[in-house]
Amino acid sequence: MNINRIDHLTLPLFLLGAYFFASSFFAFELSAQTDPEEAKKQIEILEAEVIERDPNISDATRLVGNVKLGLGDAILTCDSAYRFDNGQFEVFSSVYIYEISTSGERSEMWANYAVLDPESEMVDIREGVRFVHEEFTIECPSLQYGLNSKSVSYVQSAQIIEGDRILTSDVGVYSSLTDRLYAGGNVEIIENEDRILSDSLAVDRNDKTLLLFKHSVIDVNGALIACERGKYDGETEKGWFAGKASIKDIQGLLSGDSIVVNRKKNEGQAWGNVTVCDSSSAMTVCGDYASRRKGSEIVKINDDASFVKLINIEGEDTLKMNCSILEREQDLLFAYGGVIFEQGSFSGDGDSLSWDRKSDEIWLLGEPVVWSEEDEMTSDSVKMVLKQNKPSVMKLIGRANVFSPANDSLDHKISGRNLDATFKEGKLHKVDVIGNGTVLYYSVDGNEKMSRNNATCAHIQMLFSGGSVTRITLLSNPEGRFEELNNDIEDDPMGRDNLQKKRKRPDL
Repeated sequence: MNINRIDHLTLPLFLLGAYFFASSFFAFELSAQTDPEEAKKQIEILEAEVIERDPNISDATRLVGNVKLGLGDAILTCDSAYRFDNGQFEVFSSVYIYEISTSGERSEMWANYAVLDPESEMVDIREGVRFVHEEFTIECPSLQYGLNSKSVSYVQSAQIIEGDRILTSDVGVYSSLTDRLYAGGNVEIIENEDRILSDSLAVDRNDKTLLLFKHSVIDVNGALIACERGKYDGETEKGWFAGKASIKDIQGLLSGDSIVVNRKKNEGQAWGNVTVCDSSSAMTVCGDYASRRKGSEIVKINDDASFVKLINIEGEDTLKMNCSILEREQDLLFAYGGVIFEQGSFSGDGDSLSWDRKSDEIWLLGEPVVWSEEDEMTSDSVKMVLKQNKPSVMKLIGRANVFSPANDSLDHKISGRNLDATFKEGKLHKVDVIGNGTVLYYSVDGNEKMSRNNATCAHIQMLFSGGSVTRITLLSNPEGRFEELNNDIEDDPMGRDNLQKKRKRPDL
């Protein structure tokens, strides 16, 4: 058989660029370790039982029986071979190649057929190929072996075995000099219960790390990590990932433009377009930066014009909240830097907020304001109890005020030391003002004459329906007066005082 008629499977490194750009780095490494002035390897005939000229092939010599060839530092044995006049060899049956490096590392190859080219210093190996370097094994239909570069490459599906780890891919390059493998096309790594899928990656066997170059998914130690590029150390379980990166585990989901994870400590950080979800998917937090460790998270924003956004999707109505910084410790949530929350027609804001999700108790501090329908409530601090994600009980503690619309211009106003409010179906039902209570209440009769009830009482009770006050009861030692007013409220000093600027209800 004429060597010139053989369909070579030589794989130039640039062909791998169609699958992954990492091969360019590999080519650089090879060139850096290869002396361009080094003489080409000469193939020597060391042993053969029969060496004869084949009359059927004019330009070839036939070698038969226990053939042994020297390939520089490598030795090849086979059952038979052809040596062509141009220096190329074609070898058959029980092909075995072994090489021992200067450091004592051994490389071995088995196949049924091979073509040797001293000019390119490449060995084209086919049919039941197996390559072994120390504990590292490649099994594939064919591969190319570089005599000088000490590299193997394949363009057909290969299986690579090392201990409990099995890697499969469509193409790949491995260098025993750098101890690195570049694999591309339907890459899959299985090790015990862990699994990695990737379009292309590199395995550095020196530091046991994975370099991910295209879309990859890592299912390891109970976590599912996705990215477009990244680096992962399987021994330390540390890694960084970028390009729509995410990690999903027993704690929930952490995603962002880039993330860093430490699986042994169950820690992670994310930057840019960050989303944090708890394991029940009942709560979602969005921001610019997030830090997560076992049982806790911190989410921050970097832009003063933006907010951390929390969305609690439990229940029929969604509870939404914006803030600058949000921290979670187990079932406790802490929000800082201007807090705004909203649930249906119920909302509020303040400087800071704490939320015990186990008891569903919320504390709002720092000049808090709470709105229910059209009613506005203020105090030094606010305590709320939620039931099925809706307000059930609320306590206004210290300098409590309730403003309820009387008309387009005036508000009913009730003030006291403390205030207790109850809700039905998330809507304000009853308010009890306890301690130093005052009430300023307006009414209009059938003749559209306005009157005012101004009273003080130790205990005041208000009933609401449909967002409006239906009844006010003075329960303990009331004092007050009832008086008719001019329709021109500007002529009434107390009315003018009540024309105050209420805080604007924020929108999320």
